[in-house]
Parts: sequence; structure tokens; C-alpha cells
Amino acid sequence: MPANIHPDISTRQGAASLADLLERAGFHIRGRRADCIHCEGRSRLTVSFNDEVAYCHRCQWTGNVCTLSRELGMAVAPETLQQRKRRERVAAFREWNNTCYLILARRARYLTRCALVAKEILAEFPESADCWQILADFYHNEAELFGAFDFLACEKVSQWLELPVRKEKLFTAFDMAVELEEFHGA
Repeated sequence: MPANIHPDISTRQGAASLADLLERAGFHIRGRRADCIHCEGRSRLTVSFNDEVAYCHRCQWTGNVCTLSRELGMAVAPETLQQRKRRERVAAFREWNNTCYLILARRARYLTRCALVAKEILAEFPESADCWQILADFYHNEAELFGAFDFLACEKVSQWLELPVRKEKLFTAFDMAVELEEFHGA
């Protein structure tokens, strides 16, 4: 085994965090920001990072646990079956969430356009029952649509929701949707 590889570190298992790897690479960290070692000249706190990725807002350098581990000559443990399944589930959840959001956005856009046209017509013909019905439909659906948007975004403070939404609750809704789809598809 080469001398520069550290066998005691298994980055996929969570032993080395991104912050640890950044420090080992020479980045000076303060909170969730760091000084970039790749920038020319003086770079103060230009790198922002979370548990998954790092990004320099000055030189556009990016990195994650795998790339930094490789740069440091550290071994990266292969992805386990459990980790792969979790990653695939998260990807499926994001796709479901985006699909739901797009459906809601189309509905909101359609109702908004109809309401705007109805308002213009009502300015000329205030007795139009159809236009009043279109406005009623818009205002009736508004709270439900915005509540659904806030639900999908896991908003903690929402005027449209009675209780805050947590990701666990949204994952449960996703699991129920998957089970229902499998039930109907079988």
C-alpha cells in the first residue's frame, strides 16, 4: 500500500467529514466558510461548504468528500448496497417531489391566468356570472395550492399550513404514493 494512503479513514462510512478533509488539504476553516487554497492572491472565507460539497465563490473550485479524499491520496471505501439503495430512494423522492411541484405550478399558473382574464372582463361587464365563478375558483383553490407548495418545500412557518412539515412526513407521503402506484400497477 502506498505510504500516502491512510487506511484508517473510510470516507463513505462518515469517519472523515468534508470539514476534516478541507482542513487536511490546507483550507483555513471558520464555521461553515473557509479560505480557498486554490485562489491566487488573498482569499478570505470565499469557500462555503456543507456536509456534501464545497464551493469557492471566487475561483469556482468545487469539491466533495470523494474528490478531496482522492486529492489527499486517501482511500475511498466503495459504496455499500445499503448506501446505494438509500441514494436511489433519495433520487426517486426528489423526482417525485419535483413532479408534484410541476403539477401544482401548472395548475396555479392556469388558475392565475384565468383569474386575470376574468378581472379584465369584469371591468367591462361586471354582471358576467362566468367570470365571477372563475374568480371564486381561483380564490377557493389559492390556499390549497399554496399549502401544497409549502408542504412540498417542508416549510416550517407557513400561513397556509396548520402544522409545520418535516422531511420525515414528506418521505412518508412519498412512500405511500409509491405503494399506491405499485398496488395499482400490479
